[in-house]
Formats: sequence, C-alpha cells, structure tokens
Amino acid sequence: SAPCPQWPYCRKRCSYCNFNKYVVPAVDEAAVRACLVREAGTLLRLSQVQRVTSVFFGGGTPSLASPRTIAAVLEAIAGAAHLPAGTEVTLEANPSSAGAPRLAGFKAAGVNRLSVGVQVRGARPCPVPCSPPVPLTATTLPPQSLDDAELRLLGREHTAAEARGAVEAARRLFPGRTSIDLLFGLPGQSRGAWARGLEAVLGLCDDHISLYQLTLERGTALAAQVWGGALPTPPQDLLADMYQTARAVLVAAGFRHYEVSNFARK
Repeated sequence: SAPCPQWPYCRKRCSYCNFNKYVVPAVDEAAVRACLVREAGTLLRLSQVQRVTSVFFGGGTPSLASPRTIAAVLEAIAGAAHLPAGTEVTLEANPSSAGAPRLAGFKAAGVNRLSVGVQVRGARPCPVPCSPPVPLTATTLPPQSLDDAELRLLGREHTAAEARGAVEAARRLFPGRTSIDLLFGLPGQSRGAWARGLEAVLGLCDDHISLYQLTLERGTALAAQVWGGALPTPPQDLLADMYQTARAVLVAAGFRHYEVSNFARK
C-alpha cells in the first residue's frame, strides 16, 4: 500500500491549477491534523493493509503543514500497518515554504525524499516510488520554473532565486533524494528555451526529474487567456518535440526513463 495524505491548502491559486485546494486566511491545523490522523488509520484498517511500501504527502501545499502534523500522520500509519524503516516518505514542498530549518524539521519528522517544483505542472499522475526505495528521510516540492517570467505567467508566489535556493537546501539535507518537477508546453514557450531551461536544471539537481506537459483545465485563469486568444496555443508537434528533446537530453545525462513522466539516475 502507498498512502497519499493530502494537505489541501495553498497560499494562492496558480493560474493553471484546478485541483481541489483552498486558500484561506488561517488554518486550524490541530483540527486538520486530527482529521488526517483519523483518515490514515481508518483507511488502512478498512483496506486491511498489512504493509506500507511508500508514503506521499501531496496537496495543496503540504510544506505549509508543520513537521508535527507530518510526524503525527506517519505515527498513525505505523500504528495501523507495518511501516518498514527504509520506506520512502516523500513530501511535496513549495520554494516559498521550504527554507532549510523547515526542511530539517520535516526530515526529523520522518520524511526522506523532497520533490521540488522548478516549473509548475499542469497534470499530476499518481506518484511512483523511486527505484530503489530510499530510507525515511526526504521531501518533494511542486514543479516551478527557473524563469521569473514563466513564474509570473503561472501565478507562482516564489521567484526563480527562491526555487534554486530551495533545491540547494533540499540536496544538502537529502543528498541523492531530491526530485525536481518541470512543466513544459507553456504558452509561447519555444523548444530552444525549454532545452536551455532543462540544461540549467541539470546543473542544479541530477537525482530525479519529473516532466509534465501543461494541461489547460476548464475554469482556470490560464485556460481562459489561451482560449480567449490573449496567449498562443502550443502546437501539438512542438509539444511532442519538447518531450522527445527532454528524453534524449536526460538519457544522455545518465538518467533512466522508468515511467512516462519520470527519470532517475539511481
């Protein structure tokens, strides 16, 4: 079993996002923590799960939760099923809420894998554990961009410098267990710009990279701009070329293409 606890709160809604998330002035974390703990234990017992193979904290923005909440959920999981010491425990985090002290708190809570969003993704597949699984110690950040103009287009609240700082802090705390998410197919994005961005990311983190093609979702601000003609629609041939270009670059750099969107060096 691979439980995926969700922290459904964000500081703002990105222009491309239609996930079930909430932007509120304040969160009653004690109440949410109690609900997450009860949900984790209840679902594991009802499904009669005996052993947990990985845990993935998603959202929303789970890095806005306190390390205490993450630890409480992991304790609930361990109380309802066998949670081996080497189980991969991933946390998605946003650069604006991923300073080194906070990440260290997540590590102490039992997280062992960090996924950093260096570009924002428009579609989220089910999380796939790394191969081989890593011990309880890292975190995961949602995809962002190393380009400030792209970040503004996507409505992200952090800067490119903050994204780089978050990745560097994550790699110091979770060496070899940091993942970067990249989004491609943004309106107006060229193949050349995409290739240059990918090279820059490789210089920042070469542990694990996830690539996501932007999906224009009904009801989002970005979709309205594209469908209204304010922004260009990326041609399908260009999107396919971007994907193949990325695959060629990453495989040449020693990555294993082990799943449609995922590449790992180890």
